Amino acid sequence: MNSIELTDTDGDALTIFTRDGATWITCTSGPDEVTVGPIPSHLVQSFVDSDLAA
Repeated sequence: MNSIELTDTDGDALTIFTRDGATWITCTSGPDEVTVGPIPSHLVQSFVDSDLAA
């Protein structure tokens, strides 16, 4: 499993996990946490690539 975590100065976090061609995205703010996934990694990559190109 690979992961990357981004946090802001308030301690809120965005974490992206990938494993075996699947991706989970977790957003954390204080005691609240929301996770979506699994999403096929190629769809997440396609979305990121197209959004950055716009």
